[in-house]
Amino acid sequence: MKSTGQPRLNVCAVLKHADGSSETFLGKNTVTNDGDKYYAIRGAAKTPASNENFATPACVLQNPSAQDTLTKADAYQQVSNPLAASGEIQGTADAAYPKADDTGNSENGGALVDAVTYKFSWTTAQINTSSGQPIRGGCIFDVAVTSPVNATKLLTHWNFDDPAFFHKTDTDTLTLYVNHRMNGT
Repeated sequence: MKSTGQPRLNVCAVLKHADGSSETFLGKNTVTNDGDKYYAIRGAAKTPASNENFATPACVLQNPSAQDTLTKADAYQQVSNPLAASGEIQGTADAAYPKADDTGNSENGGALVDAVTYKFSWTTAQINTSSGQPIRGGCIFDVAVTSPVNATKLLTHWNFDDPAFFHKTDTDTLTLYVNHRMNGT
């Protein structure tokens, strides 16, 4: 599913089932104030602080009972019910990510030539929400923060579109693409 015509739907989750079928879920992404600062620092060829170097990102999904209210000032304390048990946080992005212009990847519904893409993957052994709340969103933070706390800075925070919440079982794999389009003013 492409987000063409819906530029705000720039988070794309691909859930693959054991029978080979797949489902795609799109979400709305908010780059935080700390994310904007990171892009400004990188654009000026400077090095970000160790707790806000999102070139080495980590990702956590969340399954709260309702979607989070997203704001530019969000930090980890605004991430309701993060799936942060062993094996649930993705401590590194997939190889070759983040990258610009992921348009050669047909699975990434939000890829554009002027976007940066972050990609994370979970195996069948990681995350099982079949007996709880569905996955409703997530966030990206600096991988140097091995145990995120309330004040942990976020690059981005997102919600999947209602009603496109989903469960990941222990027979599914999940691939997540988070796209940031560079259309600032």
